[in-house]
Amino acid sequence: MHPHGPRSTGRRRKRLTRMDAAVDAMRSYGFSDGLTVSTVKGLLNVYGEEGWPFIEESSYKVLLEAILEDLEKEEQEKVNIF
Repeated sequence: MHPHGPRSTGRRRKRLTRMDAAVDAMRSYGFSDGLTVSTVKGLLNVYGEEGWPFIEESSYKVLLEAILEDLEKEEQEKVNIF
């Protein structure tokens, strides 16, 4: 055994926070990590930290709907500019 404890295998330890799980779930739909994080933060501003179960239920349905709604608003704003 190494005198200073176990040796690192060189791999980063995977973090499994609620935010990481949400990012992973939305990544499978093709959404960027930044978009997911900002949308989750917005939802938590509305629902508070106790809102995580609401965000997580039904495979992040609320989060997915919020992202799609934000993207739709952005598209509408682009159309209204011209």
